[in-house]
Amino acid sequence: MIDERSLSVVVLSFNRREALRRTLRELSSCEGAGAELIVVDNGSGDRSAEMVRNEFPGARLVALEHNVGVAGFNRGVDHATRDIVLILDDDAWPTPGAIARSLALFQEEAGLGGLMLHRRHPGTGRFEWPFECVDEPRRSWPDMGCANMVRAEVWRTVGGYEEAFFLYRNDTDLALKILGAGFDVAFDPELLAWHDSPAVDRKTPRWFEWSTRNWVWMCRRHARGRTRWAGVLMGWAWAHRLAAWSPRRHLKAFKGGVAGLARSAPPLPDTVRQDETGLRRLLRLKRTLRGNRSAATRRAIAARGDRFVRERSVR
Repeated sequence: MIDERSLSVVVLSFNRREALRRTLRELSSCEGAGAELIVVDNGSGDRSAEMVRNEFPGARLVALEHNVGVAGFNRGVDHATRDIVLILDDDAWPTPGAIARSLALFQEEAGLGGLMLHRRHPGTGRFEWPFECVDEPRRSWPDMGCANMVRAEVWRTVGGYEEAFFLYRNDTDLALKILGAGFDVAFDPELLAWHDSPAVDRKTPRWFEWSTRNWVWMCRRHARGRTRWAGVLMGWAWAHRLAAWSPRRHLKAFKGGVAGLARSAPPLPDTVRQDETGLRRLLRLKRTLRGNRSAATRRAIAARGDRFVRERSVR
């Protein structure tokens, strides 16, 4: 029987002490309280590590000397001793029931390597675009996020997050690696995680540069020929669309795309096949969801979020 005693939770934080404190408090009150909790501090300068030591003595603290980006998650999983790992940003935590139901899926499906939780903002109630349009469980899912579960053995088999990415697109790349290694990835829109992050709607100039570079690298890693270049162009063009009227963001997106082409993409581990099926599925999924995002759909999603806020304010 898989339960929270089979679960390690790895939380990575960098200079966000209050967000981290909230996440750890939420975790201590949910059904995952019996899990092994590992907190990786990415060389923070705001005394986050001291806060964890003083207020959450049951957590295993991995205090890094400097910020290593998503490699911090890999360092955390290095310390995990349980069969399943829940990967969380410091501003994300699962909703009640999500852990138990997710662990049940891993018990039922031996070939399941990873699972993406559906992210929702705790203040607005809105789901992170574009996956609010998905209303049924999916398999062979080509994406992850800031809250995902992975079998520890599978994580280690595929090498965890690609450390050369440093930030951004590492989660999607992980999903494609898991699929390329012959395991399945699941997404059930009813398995939720709160994500209290303003970055979902407000992309920084750094995001435009690194995310675009990493998207190009990801396409080069996982596909050849037409699929590779269709993916490169689609992601690069989308970054410029998101840049809107900001010359600085356009410049960063252009710089990132050029870097992704000029520099060698990090090689895939030997355990992962360059099977472009996952990337094709990702591109098709994004085209479909973006195409279905009509003005009426946007209004309905906004209204649903507004209802959520009103309902919470009444409680």
